[in-house]
Amino acid sequence: MSDPLAQAASSGFHDAGAYDAYRPSYTDAAVTGFLSHLDSLAVAEDRKQWPLKIVEIGAGTGKFTEALSRQAVQSAAKNAEKQAQILAVEPHEQMRAQLAAKSLPHVTVVNGHGSDLSMVEDGTADAVIVAQAFHWFANIDALKEIHRVLRPGAFVGVIWNIEDYNKPAAWPAKTAWEQGLNDIIYSLALDGSPRFRDGQWQKAFEEVAQATADHPALYSPLEDDCVYWTVQLTPEALWKRLLTLSQIANLPETGSNDDKEAADSTTQPTSRATVRRRFDAVLARDDVVRNDKGEVTIHALTFFAWTKKIQV
Repeated sequence: MSDPLAQAASSGFHDAGAYDAYRPSYTDAAVTGFLSHLDSLAVAEDRKQWPLKIVEIGAGTGKFTEALSRQAVQSAAKNAEKQAQILAVEPHEQMRAQLAAKSLPHVTVVNGHGSDLSMVEDGTADAVIVAQAFHWFANIDALKEIHRVLRPGAFVGVIWNIEDYNKPAAWPAKTAWEQGLNDIIYSLALDGSPRFRDGQWQKAFEEVAQATADHPALYSPLEDDCVYWTVQLTPEALWKRLLTLSQIANLPETGSNDDKEAADSTTQPTSRATVRRRFDAVLARDDVVRNDKGEVTIHALTFFAWTKKIQV
């Protein structure tokens, strides 16, 4: 089966080092809350089946894999017999190399993607996790393949860090200036790539949770929760975080319309230079509050959802 890695992801995430350095990690509260719904490492002390096998799809540079590895180390430290095996599956070559170089305990890094987990035997995974990536392959083929590798009654969980500047349009921002950044994101040209904020990723789950005359339901109805958090960043660190968004990363550094876009803020940005000018204008607003280090507070949440495999 061919690698379905979207072109926008392939090119937008080519600088895996920047992605790893500037994308946010996951809070302990979010990790614990999420894993508790998957009957996974967060409640591993109560498990009777060991070793625990977790498959993480779209592991990227390992932002969530690091959290899984820490949980596995803690579990093994309490009881040497309670070992966890984490299979980190990632199709993007540069990201996979970045993750493999970390040599995380209990983690094996492999090439693969959501629709092809041929390296995993049927019914052997105690949980399948997708962090910050399911929107890239939210389709029936992937959910069928995940269903194949899960043991009966096991869970698949999806999780995203969502800052206010990159939130769905219907979600209210905590501050007016963060809404200003969100408006910039929505002013960018659509590139046809799926994203969390468009909400389309949920449709695949809805389809596989509904039984029809031709197809039984594969999963229970999707459930979700979230954990709110904040982070303090300098404007430059915030800009570097925005540059890890493929919609901005794939823009040229400068463009032939830069002068026009500088004079008319209603025109669609066609270069990173225009996006940077508009970013700087938002950060210069009077309502932006800074601490004594010059940092601004970014509001965000970690959204996670989960569903259980129904044996068919």
